[in-house]
Amino acid sequence: MGGADEDVAQSVAELRRRADELAVLNDLARRLAALHDTREVLDEVARQARRLLGVDVAYIMLLRADRLRIEVVDGAMGSAMRGIELESGQGLGGQVLATGRPLTSERYLQDTRFPHGEGTDAAALSEQLGGILGVPLVVGDDTIGVLLAAERRPRAFADRDVELLAGLAAHAALALRTADLFDRERAAAAELRAANETLRAVSESRQRASDLRDVLNEVVLRGGGLAAVVTALERSAGLAVAVRDHDGRTLAGEPPADVGLVVPVDLPSGHGGDLVAASTGAADDEDALRLLRIGATTVAVLLASERSVAEAELRTRGEFVHALLSSDADEASLLRRARAIGIDLHAVTTVAVVDAEPVGATAAAAFAARLAADLRGWSAAHAGQVVVLLPAPVDRTREAVARLAGPDGGAPTTGLAAGEGGPRGVRSSHEEARQTAALLLALDRAGSCATSDELGLYRSLFSSSGRAGLATFIDATVGPLLAYDDAHQRDLSATLETYLEQARHHARTCEALHIHPNTLYQRLDRVTEVLGARWKEADRALELQVALRLHRLLADRPV
Repeated sequence: MGGADEDVAQSVAELRRRADELAVLNDLARRLAALHDTREVLDEVARQARRLLGVDVAYIMLLRADRLRIEVVDGAMGSAMRGIELESGQGLGGQVLATGRPLTSERYLQDTRFPHGEGTDAAALSEQLGGILGVPLVVGDDTIGVLLAAERRPRAFADRDVELLAGLAAHAALALRTADLFDRERAAAAELRAANETLRAVSESRQRASDLRDVLNEVVLRGGGLAAVVTALERSAGLAVAVRDHDGRTLAGEPPADVGLVVPVDLPSGHGGDLVAASTGAADDEDALRLLRIGATTVAVLLASERSVAEAELRTRGEFVHALLSSDADEASLLRRARAIGIDLHAVTTVAVVDAEPVGATAAAAFAARLAADLRGWSAAHAGQVVVLLPAPVDRTREAVARLAGPDGGAPTTGLAAGEGGPRGVRSSHEEARQTAALLLALDRAGSCATSDELGLYRSLFSSSGRAGLATFIDATVGPLLAYDDAHQRDLSATLETYLEQARHHARTCEALHIHPNTLYQRLDRVTEVLGARWKEADRALELQVALRLHRLLADRPV
């Protein structure tokens, strides 16, 4: 009875402890929900992480432009940790971001499971960090950062610690996303207030500017677009006015035949476009410019507001691209959906398939987004890759890929295919581009860009007729050797391929295969028994090398 009572007491104590922890998390969730400032949320989460896990240091890393940056630290002895940045996969935090799973290290500085950086290790040494636990901050499908708890001595974190910090991270991630939305709303409100202040300043000297300000305020408050702004400016200034984007394309209004007045539209991210109008003559140009500047401020507010909708539009386009490439929807339905979200399928003349090799999925997605933005196309993830639909020819796309890759390379593997547009054309081009990317990887050309026409002989690997012809060639050339390997569980074909690739150099072949010279001689003698002595002749050896390479590609990259 005594043992049973003790077990019951322990179970009750455990339940009480878990209930207390749950109460703490619920109370924390309520407090976080009341915080609308990102910095306040970060500070509160770091404090509570230290308290809940009883650790010396807690810090938060947020994802900024594909890099993790330590934004807040609680319990640090100095400032060495603040501002440190990590790439995905670097350090424990980078590994948590890359894997999306909690990770622990009992002795971080001695832990060889994580790629260490000089700056991060110096900071960890300065803070005397030992055991570290990190969990991802996840909202929906997005990992926005990492929450970490650290001890200044070796510590093996238990499953309970992981669960507790993960629960805190779940509340923290939601609170951070909410605070971010409030920050954006405050920023948009600040921009609107700045626009109103500008309008009021101008209105002090010009009554007509005051009237224009009132009209433009109504446009913003009632959700009017750029066309409404153009109409108000034309009525106020008596000029033909147009809005152009940063590439010179007209967004609203009719461009005047003689552009004499140009006022830039400045956004926080840079130049967003221009307001243009014809010159009225020296006497009235100053007044017209004043009105155009007022209009440009309102256009900037509208463009900045539109960007808050961009993420939702990208998600919608991604769902459409997935349906286009993987469903049996009829063409009329697909075209209607495309028009509804602003995609012109008939304008698509090039399809690019961007593979994560060798830069990783995050970098590949970012590269595809830049390519789509550069050529005014659309990008979306599909089947583990990123598909980019582009209203630009293949040659121009190749130039853009090379330009975006930069002088140091570092680009993902990209397959390109030209097409005629429309649902069927896009599907066909996508399949060709996907096969091209797969073949680039099979040919050890990861990180390069090509079209199928540039791959020469190897292009036949991706056609049924070509594959049949290649199979016949392979069987006639090295079929007996392949059959021998299958029957005897040997690797004579791999040995022969390596030997031929090493220009029949015995020492290099032994080094490449990690075998003894006697083993190599024995295998080559066996090859002679299977294929006959003629395999050593130069022309025959070339055929064998080609056949073995094609066999490996067909086996490794089935299509």
